[in-house]
Amino acid sequence: MYLIDTLSVGQPSFEPLSIKASHLTYGLPKYPCRCRLSSCGAKPPIIEEPAYLKDITKRDMLSRSLFFFSFSLFYKLIFQTHMQYIGIDMSKMSFHAALDENTVQVFKNSIEGVHDFLQTIIDSGCTKDTTVIGTEATGVYHFLFCETLRSLGWQIKVINPLLAHRVIDSTLRRVKTDRHDALAIRKAILLNMGYLYTDTPEILALKTLVVEREALVRMRAETKQRIHNHTIREKATGMNLHDSFSGTIKMLSYEIREIEKKMKVYAPATQKLLQSIPGVGPVSAVALIANIGDIKRFSSPEKLVAYIGLDCRVHESGTSVKGKGYMTKRGNRYLRYVLFNAAFIGKRRNPILKMYFEKKVKEGKHYFSAVCAVERKLVHIIYAVWSRGTPFENR
Repeated sequence: MYLIDTLSVGQPSFEPLSIKASHLTYGLPKYPCRCRLSSCGAKPPIIEEPAYLKDITKRDMLSRSLFFFSFSLFYKLIFQTHMQYIGIDMSKMSFHAALDENTVQVFKNSIEGVHDFLQTIIDSGCTKDTTVIGTEATGVYHFLFCETLRSLGWQIKVINPLLAHRVIDSTLRRVKTDRHDALAIRKAILLNMGYLYTDTPEILALKTLVVEREALVRMRAETKQRIHNHTIREKATGMNLHDSFSGTIKMLSYEIREIEKKMKVYAPATQKLLQSIPGVGPVSAVALIANIGDIKRFSSPEKLVAYIGLDCRVHESGTSVKGKGYMTKRGNRYLRYVLFNAAFIGKRRNPILKMYFEKKVKEGKHYFSAVCAVERKLVHIIYAVWSRGTPFENR
C-alpha cells in the first residue's frame, strides 16, 4: 500500500516502509511536491494511524512469524535431511563401495571388512534413517554383508543383475570394472530399483536346505539313469559287470529324508496354511517360504507373479506392430518349476483350478499354455491365503 501525492508528475521514487511510534509512512514519494527538487523544503504529509490499523499490523506480524517458522521447518525437513545412497559391487574376497558419485572404496568381504565399511559411512555422516545401501544379487557372496547390516537395522536393497547391466548400458560406456559396477548399482538405487532385503536367519537356513535337497534329488535321478544304462550294457554283453551305484541311491535317499525332517521345524504354521491349498505339498510349501520370505513385501498378487516370472510380455507399437504375448520368465526359475508341478496336480484335485483349466482349453489355448494359466491362478490363491492368514476353502 502506497500513499502518492496526486500533484506529482511522472513516476515518483519510493522509500522503504517505515513504522514510527504513532505514525505510519507507507512508501511516500521521495519528492512530495511537483517541483521534484531535493533542495525543496517541503516535507511528506504525516498521516495519523487509524486505530484499526494497529490490530491489522499486529496480526500481520504474527502471520509473518508463523510463516517464517513454518518455512524454516519445511526447509530443514526437505533440504537438510537428505537421503544418501551407496552402491556395493560384491565379489568373493572383497567388495567395492560407491559412497558418492566420485568416491569408491574397497573393503574385504568378511565380518571385519563389513564393520570397517560401517565405521567409514558413519564417520561420513550416514545414519540408518537417511541411508539406503544397494548390492547386486551374487548367489551367496552377498549374504554375509546383507545379514550383518540387516541385523543392525540398516536399509539394504538387492538389485537384479539384469537391471544393473541395463544401467551400465544406458551410459554408452564400454568400461567394465568393479568401480564402474558399484557406481552403476548406486544409480540403480537412486532410480528406486531393487527390493528391500528382509530375509531372516531362519529363512536363509530354510533356503539352504531347499537348495541342498534339490541338488541331492538331481543327483539321485542322474544315478538312477546310470544304473539303468548299466543294466542295458549287462544285457547286451551277457556279462555281470561291476555295480557301483546301488549303494549311492540308498545314501542319497537317506540324506533327502533327513533334510525333509529338518525343513518341518521352520515356519510350521505357514507350512500348514499353504498345504491347505490342493496341489501344494510339503516340499512346495517349504520352497515358497524359502524363496518368497515375507509375503508383505508384495503389495499385490500381480507383483508376486512378476517376481516369479509368470507375467505376460506384450510387444505393440501403433496399429502396425502387434506381437503375440508370451511369458517373460524373468524371475525365480525354481519357483516356476515348483508351481508348474503344483498346478499340474491342482488342476485335477482343486475344483477351482479344474474349472479354470477347462475354461482355458475351451478358449482354444494349448495344453501347456492352459497349465501356465492355472499356475498364474494358483499364485493368486497362494497370495490370498498367505496374506490373509486363513486356510483355503472350496466355494
